[in-house]
Amino acid sequence: MPLSDFSGIIPHEYSQQIIEEATQQSTVLQLAQLLPMGTRISELPVPATLPTADWITGANLPPGGAGRKPYTAMRLAPQVITAEEIAAVVAIPDQYLEDNTINLWNWCRPRLAEAIAVRLDATVLFGTGAIPATFPTGGIVNAAGNAFSRPVVNGIDAVDGVNQAMSLVEQQGIAVTGHSADLGAKGQFRGVRDQNGSLLLGTEQVGNMQRPTLYGAPIAYSAYAQVTNADFVTGAWQYLVIGVRQDIRFRFDPSGVIVNPANGQVEVSGFQDNVTPCKIWARFGCTIVKPVTPRVPGGAVPFARVNLSTLAPAAPPLEDSGSSRAKAPAK
Repeated sequence: MPLSDFSGIIPHEYSQQIIEEATQQSTVLQLAQLLPMGTRISELPVPATLPTADWITGANLPPGGAGRKPYTAMRLAPQVITAEEIAAVVAIPDQYLEDNTINLWNWCRPRLAEAIAVRLDATVLFGTGAIPATFPTGGIVNAAGNAFSRPVVNGIDAVDGVNQAMSLVEQQGIAVTGHSADLGAKGQFRGVRDQNGSLLLGTEQVGNMQRPTLYGAPIAYSAYAQVTNADFVTGAWQYLVIGVRQDIRFRFDPSGVIVNPANGQVEVSGFQDNVTPCKIWARFGCTIVKPVTPRVPGGAVPFARVNLSTLAPAAPPLEDSGSSRAKAPAK
């Protein structure tokens, strides 16, 4: 079958492989609430007010009163999520396509999946680079006015910084459901134990795989493209909604060309240069919900952040530490 006949929708097994590999490398896709989107634009119903209850007292108290119940209001407001396109194009020499000893798909698939994962995380977490207008400006970390994440001002060490960040979320009446951290922060917690001698870093079983946990909540690591204001983000990740359009596609086109968008010049001609351009693209949407809670009826900030690299290293392992937090009780 000619290569040009491979264009179109990825076969199911390939499409699933791409999604799984991107998920393994993207902390956003691991932790956020994923919303399948059947159309480009969807509206997500979000509670705008919370109901209240009150006691039957005063003039309404039976037997003199009628026992009339107090009125309360509930309201839902739509939050729009728009699927935007993310893509990558590579040029593959025809000699690789013609060499049956090389599995082309296994060669390019991880690299394309990683490119999507890195770009998605950078956009959603930090809002860096050119991002779609429908995505939250500044992302979780850099949104103006700390709109989506509250910063930890100081901390004794990395463990204290994480504890403070979790407390900032919990103080608004929201339970922490997970953490996202730069891979470089992993060493801050390795070997640290609580007062009972248990490691702070643990694991939990999810289906057929295990994933790491910190303070009992799942933690997803990735190599952040840049570490500026934070290398650790914690919060209630169900309020980060990632819309996923199930139309991930790729196309091999031996006659395709690649044009430099800066100057309009043709950089690669598939026909002339004996290479085959390969294009892959997907569509994701993103919105961050500021939930109304009894403690913050105007909309709580669902995340907190800390830059662990600016704090002192966490306490050493159990056998080397004399601190009360890291030392196990005597037996």
